[in-house]
Amino acid sequence: MKSPFQELHRFMNWKERFLRDYEKIESSDLELIRGEVRELLGQEPDERLLKAVRSMYVGGMERRVEDPEIRSWTNWAAVKTYKTFNEFPILSDLELAFVFYSVGKLFVPLLMHERGVKSESFKRLSREEQEEAVFEELDTIWETQLTLILQALQFLGLNSIKK
Repeated sequence: MKSPFQELHRFMNWKERFLRDYEKIESSDLELIRGEVRELLGQEPDERLLKAVRSMYVGGMERRVEDPEIRSWTNWAAVKTYKTFNEFPILSDLELAFVFYSVGKLFVPLLMHERGVKSESFKRLSREEQEEAVFEELDTIWETQLTLILQALQFLGLNSIKK
């Protein structure tokens, strides 16, 4: 059984990596992401959402989201998370980026699993069934990990870091 301190320690390690990777998030051209997310939303996305999506790419290891299917489902999950949680209004931009970076670390590898979105069985599903299958994985992350990440934020001191 994991203690709460083990989880906090994991997030502290992720924070250090995130801070090293943050330059990739800040310095990236968001135009490609903007177009893809606009298509998903049916409207122009705000800058925080674009930064959240980009953070999820970096957290999930960018080379993985070069694959169009992985990228598409990562975009879908980022938009779904952002909208479901009311755009995370109380989080600073840096905290928001960390949350999505962390979700990316957990979620993107699931997409790549042998029974993930690249599998023949997944491809045989209807679009609705595919969304339902991906949502089940995302919902599990929300229930088990997102709450821990949000609780850990107060101990990580990201608000005090000026970027």
